[in-house]
Amino acid sequence: MAITTQRRLVNPMLGIYFGIFTSTMAALVLVLLVLEQLGVSDAIVRTAMLIVPIAVYIVIGVAAASKDPGEFFAAGRRVPAGYTGLVMACSAIGATGLVGMTGLFFINGFDAWCIAIGIWAGFVIMALLIAPYLRKHGAYTVPSYLGRRLDNRFARVTASAVMLVPMVLVAVAELKMGAYAAAWLSGWSTMLVTQLLVLALLPMLVMGGVRSLSWTNAGQAIVVLIALLIPVGIVAALETNLPLPQLSLGPVLRGIGRLEAMQGLPVPIAPSLGLDLAGQQLERIAYRIAQPYTTVGPVAFILMILTVAFGIAGAPWLLPRAVCAPGVYDTRKSVAWAIVFSGLILITAASVAVLLRDLLMDQVVGRAPQEAPAWFRQLVEMGIAGVQGADDRLKVSSIGFKRDAALLALPIAAGFSAVVVYMALAGVVAAALLGASAAIVGIGNMLAEDGVAGLVWSPAAGMRVTVARLTLSAVAVLVGWIAMLVPADPLDLMLWGLALSASAGFPVIVLSVLWKRLNAFGACVGMVAGFVTAILAITAGEAALLGLPGVLAAVLGVPAGFAGAVIATRLGGVPDRHVLALLRDMRLPGGETLYDREERLQRFKQQRSG
Repeated sequence: MAITTQRRLVNPMLGIYFGIFTSTMAALVLVLLVLEQLGVSDAIVRTAMLIVPIAVYIVIGVAAASKDPGEFFAAGRRVPAGYTGLVMACSAIGATGLVGMTGLFFINGFDAWCIAIGIWAGFVIMALLIAPYLRKHGAYTVPSYLGRRLDNRFARVTASAVMLVPMVLVAVAELKMGAYAAAWLSGWSTMLVTQLLVLALLPMLVMGGVRSLSWTNAGQAIVVLIALLIPVGIVAALETNLPLPQLSLGPVLRGIGRLEAMQGLPVPIAPSLGLDLAGQQLERIAYRIAQPYTTVGPVAFILMILTVAFGIAGAPWLLPRAVCAPGVYDTRKSVAWAIVFSGLILITAASVAVLLRDLLMDQVVGRAPQEAPAWFRQLVEMGIAGVQGADDRLKVSSIGFKRDAALLALPIAAGFSAVVVYMALAGVVAAALLGASAAIVGIGNMLAEDGVAGLVWSPAAGMRVTVARLTLSAVAVLVGWIAMLVPADPLDLMLWGLALSASAGFPVIVLSVLWKRLNAFGACVGMVAGFVTAILAITAGEAALLGLPGVLAAVLGVPAGFAGAVIATRLGGVPDRHVLALLRDMRLPGGETLYDREERLQRFKQQRSG
């Protein structure tokens, strides 16, 4: 069977459109720099940096409006691999990962790499075992795929129920982190900016669904890259004469190590299952940045990699991106690009941490408190940094930093213009909108396709889009309300979401591709067993009853999911022939998308019967 391609469907003007968008964002920054030098009110500059990009995102979302189900739920299956990979990478990391990981690199040092490695490993697993097969099948949501693969509506509804919780956690985490950055940028209250973000998300998503999501997310991802790469590149050029910190920080890191040794920072080894990641409060810089296993034990390091990897590979808010690519080959390339872009973002975040630690060691440590540079005193006044003790000379171990401020502290420490700091904040807001919108669209489409319409295989096209728009609106409002009320750490919410995604979805999704014997009863038992086990493990871990941190709940949930699915499948019946035939076709990369074929045949039957 020949491998088909749909490259002709890709809009050849996309590069021009997003080139114009990038130029617009660059022009906004330059104009605000000029206005700042002319003495324009700081409040006007802040507000413009927040409102103008959001307004542009809304214009893109409304311009991509569509009533066609294929466009609304899968962007017409014509999103190029590069754009899909960029958006997948930024959706997986989000504002929570971008801000939280930078802070963890700065405070925990090497040990934070367990999360970064897990993200990359998750994309590798997704590319090899899951994404190409979901693209060949073509279902718009993961529960829809499982329902058709298992030929069982109850399995479809069960999957939507257990996969709903991790997506809600991720969406809430992203909105909370976005509200944190937007409140800092605007000076408004966190509750007010949360409402603003929700109101901005509605026109971005409701009019065009996944089509609007794809193109607004592409613009937001470009803003994230601009806001992240430019400040750290300038600082790296000043420190190492090379604006590529990802390649030039070796000597800087060695210098930091020597200064840390002179300061007498200890080199402890954490317990095997120890997991002491920095929280949102002021955290003392107590360990060396390049020393492994000081806050995360060796076993916990590996378990965290597996938890994050399985959570990313089975993420129900990321996998639907696979069906937006023009073909199976493009899906594989998309995930490969996701690995490249996620690597660029996370290595750059680590570079921010190293450069900030270098400025701290060089300009602050060893000085009298009254001799500290102005930027450090500014950070202390803002509550971002703090000093413990009353020594004559500042020691690195007496300095504390807030985890979520490390990314934004670098341009302040480097003495950049306030507009550059605001640009970094706008990048965090863009990342939050990107991550939250991906999860919200995933929830809305899942409720519409698998909840409301889950009892019929092919609902009417007009009603289908209308229901999805209503569920998207309701979900956005509900998630915003939860984000305003729940006082939780966004990074914890994200890691819990990944643990639940790994436990509830990953085992059954992988078995549905690799094991022909899997039946609906086994899949339902596996999903429920993994989900319940992970919930109990998170609860017991957070209550210190288990001895295993709650964020590592997937260590118990994933084996429970696999065991439940395998045992229950052996007790159940053998799949029908047409189910095996569907699986055989799904494993062939060429030919018509199975979901589209089923939809076409259903319409043909309806026309003949009418």
